[in-house]
Amino acid sequence: MKILNVCDSPVWDMVAYQALHTAARFAKLGHTAAVLCLRNSPLFAECARLKVEARPFSLGAKFGFYETGGWDIAHFYNMPGLSPLFLKKAAAGSRIFVTQIKLGSAANFEKLAQLQPYVDLYVGACNSVQEEFVIAGIDPQRTFMVPPCLNIGRWESAMLIRPAMFQKRPYKVGIISMDPALKEQELFLMMAKEVLDVLPETNFMIVGVKDPRIRELARGLGISHKVDILWERNDIPEVMAMMHIFAKTAGRPGLSLSLIEAQASGVPCVVPRLKGLSDFTVNERNGIIVEPGDPLAFARAVIRLISDPSVCHNMSNMAFGYVNNNMSVPVVANILLRSYEDVLQAKGSRIKD
Repeated sequence: MKILNVCDSPVWDMVAYQALHTAARFAKLGHTAAVLCLRNSPLFAECARLKVEARPFSLGAKFGFYETGGWDIAHFYNMPGLSPLFLKKAAAGSRIFVTQIKLGSAANFEKLAQLQPYVDLYVGACNSVQEEFVIAGIDPQRTFMVPPCLNIGRWESAMLIRPAMFQKRPYKVGIISMDPALKEQELFLMMAKEVLDVLPETNFMIVGVKDPRIRELARGLGISHKVDILWERNDIPEVMAMMHIFAKTAGRPGLSLSLIEAQASGVPCVVPRLKGLSDFTVNERNGIIVEPGDPLAFARAVIRLISDPSVCHNMSNMAFGYVNNNMSVPVVANILLRSYEDVLQAKGSRIKD
């Protein structure tokens, strides 16, 4: 099978990660796979590192001026700005898949719905995205849910030391956040203050966007001495290995790669009840779901986990098992390959103009 993944993400994010690692897996299984992406993007560089064929996504390509022949499948990742001309040309010789990973605006989903004449299957990265497809007017039979993939091997080492970590005190509670507005980090620090009022030995860690205002927020709460601020890091598996609990204090819906990485590392997670963020968490089994924007609710969940290492251990095993069984690269790639085969065999299945 010949598969082209198309992704115009200019940054290294969850979208680029999916386009790269699924293509790498397809190639490993003997398929012809390539990634069409921006030449100066991190994705283009990562393709070279993993020896995945990368083709430059030019401005002309965005309007359909590129060679589409020879690909059985053209799979577009998180591109709500797709032009009908672009897809029409691609659809002339390929079966078209459109994956939406991020939860965008209703207008973005409505734009995707207008492309139905050229799309064989819309793939949502979680149930919430699949629901947005249907709300926008996309035929439910043309939607499918495939979870984001993760290269589990990088996170197994953190999982292996987890049982010993749960016996170690004091506990360290962490977050990875690239929120430039610092609302996520501020809520995390407010939660930390509540936890420290009850369990003063607890330590905290903030990783992500580099901004000195984070330290100022911690000082303003009088807890700066209990918070390690590491800025952006390239050794996230090692960072996850240092955490006992991961608290994702986001205030907006959406998927989070760092949350999935924490689960894959066997770190019990406290998650807000928001679309996307809580889609892969079963409350009280592989994590704890709390109301968003409530630092006290987060604090109570963290205190409960710190106070009961056996609960942490059980959640750790379930979190790792869920990601390993449902979101590892081989599992996700196999699901996609089956979908490709089904569509290729069902000739004439695309909606007609």
